[in-house]
Amino acid sequence: MPEKKPSDISRRGFIRRAPAAVLAAGMASTAAAAETPAPQARQALPRRVLGRTNLKVTCMALGTACCGMAQKITPPQVTEIVSEALDLGVNYIDTAPGYGNAEEGIGPAIVKRRKQMILGTKVFTDSVAEAEKMFTGSLTNLKTDYVDLLYFHQLGGRDVEKARGPDGVFTWLLKQKKAGKCRFAGVTCHDHPGRVAAFLETGQIDVMMVPVNFIDDFVYGFEKDVLPLARKHNVGIVAMKVFAGPSEETGKWWNPEAKPNVGEKNVEMAIRYALSTPDVATANLGVHNVNQMRQNVKHVAAFKPLSDDERKKLATLGRQLAGDLGEHYGPVAEKEQEET
Repeated sequence: MPEKKPSDISRRGFIRRAPAAVLAAGMASTAAAAETPAPQARQALPRRVLGRTNLKVTCMALGTACCGMAQKITPPQVTEIVSEALDLGVNYIDTAPGYGNAEEGIGPAIVKRRKQMILGTKVFTDSVAEAEKMFTGSLTNLKTDYVDLLYFHQLGGRDVEKARGPDGVFTWLLKQKKAGKCRFAGVTCHDHPGRVAAFLETGQIDVMMVPVNFIDDFVYGFEKDVLPLARKHNVGIVAMKVFAGPSEETGKWWNPEAKPNVGEKNVEMAIRYALSTPDVATANLGVHNVNQMRQNVKHVAAFKPLSDDERKKLATLGRQLAGDLGEHYGPVAEKEQEET
């Protein structure tokens, strides 16, 4: 599949034209302007069990879409970010073949550390032939013969009925698990939360990645409508879009200068919100550089559950910001449902 490059198209248009690119796990934290010193020792990052996978993941996963897709960030710079994240104790790296230089940069960083970490990538197509091509390319670039987590990416942009058929991509993905090319099968979804339920009810999903933030709780409602079903099936929950994406006024998410929709002063609170959400195992946090990665590691290492008062304040702010943002990833419901 041709690599998607940043352009001047709108966020909604970019989602429609290139789901893989916009499905970055999260937007980088830009809370600190000054460089954060490198910690002298490994961070005491908390770990949680990722549902029925029984994998013990650090509560921060490193998302690589932001650095991989940024125009001026080279594969060696991605390698540096990933290497230091692993040095600081992060054990879960998330990527996808549509994330620009991400997989090419990750490969050199993990080739000698593969068994020490958890690796996830994605396929995002309605074609089995294209999925096979994507996944083969991913394994080559990542310098590995398997991944721990393989996601069927962005259900909101996929032909979900076709995917679950005998010749569908999700059926193909399950065959990769059986063949040992991935250890666990997952799905991601940014919009259309109702589409996730059918997949969860099959009992074949091991892990799920969806937006979890105090704004989109009032837009897409994954916390209320989807996470309880994941808990029912003991599906591992990965929080993405923790900062609710980048502000349209400050630049697209691949722009290192873009600001988070939650507000820079609320970055740590957004991380705490995600990790305080019941059964969320890890927050997938995208970064553009080492400094942002260090900041996120610091926030996660210092995690404390939200108090009742903090929850109420975030709910008030989230409801207000949700009214301004609206359906900023894509539709909440199917067209037919919206018309009834």
